[in-house]
Amino acid sequence: MKKIDCFVFLFALIAMVSCCPTDDNLRSMIPDDAVGVMTIDVPSILSKTGMAKGDSVTLPEELKKVIDDADPTVLGDIISNLPVSGIDVNSKSYVFFSPGIYKAVALIPLKDEDMAEKMVHKITSNKMTDIEGVDFATHLDYAYVVEDDVLMIGRYSTPVDANVASKAASDIIGKKKPSFLANEEVVKNLPDSCDIGVYVNVKDFSTILKKNSRLSTIFGNVPAIDIITDSDIKAITAKVDFWVDTAEQQAHIDTRIIYQKDGQYQQLYDNLIAPSVDSANSVLKLIPGDEELDTYIGMKIDGGKLSQMPQMSKMFEIFEATPLTAGLKHKDMLASIHGAVVVGLGPSNSGDFNFVVAAQSTNPELLTQEIVEVANQRGQSQLQRNGEYFYDHGSQGIAMGQTDKAFYLRCLDFASKYMADELSAFPEVLEKCDVVVYKALRIGDKTEGYLNWGLSDKAHGSGFYYAEDEKSNVVVSALKLLCWKEPNSSLQESDDDFDYGF
Repeated sequence: MKKIDCFVFLFALIAMVSCCPTDDNLRSMIPDDAVGVMTIDVPSILSKTGMAKGDSVTLPEELKKVIDDADPTVLGDIISNLPVSGIDVNSKSYVFFSPGIYKAVALIPLKDEDMAEKMVHKITSNKMTDIEGVDFATHLDYAYVVEDDVLMIGRYSTPVDANVASKAASDIIGKKKPSFLANEEVVKNLPDSCDIGVYVNVKDFSTILKKNSRLSTIFGNVPAIDIITDSDIKAITAKVDFWVDTAEQQAHIDTRIIYQKDGQYQQLYDNLIAPSVDSANSVLKLIPGDEELDTYIGMKIDGGKLSQMPQMSKMFEIFEATPLTAGLKHKDMLASIHGAVVVGLGPSNSGDFNFVVAAQSTNPELLTQEIVEVANQRGQSQLQRNGEYFYDHGSQGIAMGQTDKAFYLRCLDFASKYMADELSAFPEVLEKCDVVVYKALRIGDKTEGYLNWGLSDKAHGSGFYYAEDEKSNVVVSALKLLCWKEPNSSLQESDDDFDYGF
């Protein structure tokens, strides 16, 4: 009996000692000033793609082709070299976002440092050299470090000297800063038992984004944005799980918004969202389908309450000072909106983009007549036919009109053939959710899959991604999108400092 007890104790001890030591090592490298953390369950993802068999990895031909046809991305480089990368495919990897020298950092466990260094040389055409005590190479916007059985890939915030970059990398791998693991709030809310888990500190992340010259202009000129970014939303979390053993393969996305009760965000939500809406899908009959547009954003708005919020007064002043919208009775127009508002966007062959906006309204005639009157005052004549108003706007043109309960405005370079009420799943999500996002995701000219997500209340949202081809493995489909970059683009280098991708 004692032998059995001893064996059980020994087994439990081994289990405890072997309980994700690599995970703990990598997690403790993430500094406490990280504004966002992402966990990636590599073994689960590779297993669900069918790519992993033991320690060996075989890439699907369709994924290889996308990587070969695209401009090289870091993720594409890593995946294409995965079978000979030296990466430990049986452990999790981590990504964190930071206000420091590196705005985004990937921490990837290794089983063979020599193989990893050869892969870096192949990707960058640069041999790794010892700088500040770590094996270091740099290429375009990125630093590559191999040290202590870890491959670190960091994306620079701004151009930086190699010695400074390698010192910062050495500090990360050497755990010179306090770890984010000491932050109980982050550890408690970071989704971990999922294929991909994300935690973002909204306020700190928005502070970083505001350092971008273009975005700082937007933040400065649109005060309503601060209601979200500078409010009492503490964090947003998301967990992604790939469902491959079901009749319809999906990537399921569960989102949580962590906020202070009775604070600004809650007040905004309660004053913005219409608590009950009849026939929200009626506006979709006024918007073209995804054969022509690829992005749809829907929201159920109580314009009467929203127009009374103090934050909107400044917005109305800005609209009045903007040449395109000056002269309109913005407050009255907003107050007349009650119900679903949907914006559809898509690529244009002649302008910046095609767009349509349709809104349920208690007084759609007010919206139409306000625009007509201001246009007439500016000498912009319109053509009226069958209750619609048409304005010249180059090859796109603008059409505006109303039904008995809705207003719409279209700026398109095509004639609509299909309407958005025929979109797969989107009408159902719009009917039951307060905020909805639907996007057709494309590789070149071909639609690869669809993202459909909705916020059901102020704290919870959920959605899913599914492939256009029902026979496709949904994980491979998602990886294809992540590895795709339009040929003849800027390769891996970008001057967009709000671009946090790899």
